[in-house]
Amino acid sequence: MRKTTSTNYENEQTLHEFCSAAFTLSVISGRWKLTILVKLMERELRYGELKHAIPGITERVLALQLKALEEDQLLLKISDDTSGHLPMYSLSPLGRSLEPVIRSLSAWGTTHQPIQNCR
Repeated sequence: MRKTTSTNYENEQTLHEFCSAAFTLSVISGRWKLTILVKLMERELRYGELKHAIPGITERVLALQLKALEEDQLLLKISDDTSGHLPMYSLSPLGRSLEPVIRSLSAWGTTHQPIQNCR
């Protein structure tokens, strides 16, 4: 987390004020956030299912990225205290609103990326 008094943070805020695309990218940026969102577009998943669905992600990074996406209100952590199962993760309505953006990014990547791994 960046200090809110840093010049870097202030520059980022200024950029967001006049460039909506930069704001959007800052919300979904990070090595794994977009992949997590893509997986949750398909269906609700538990932590272990997400870990299995995303090869190479560490448990620590997955936990941090899920927390950040939840703080940004892009996903919901659904706990069923009665069953004793681990919580489910799903896209929030705000996260669902990113689906057309993510599908466009994916289509662009399919067209221009030599090796297609993420869908």
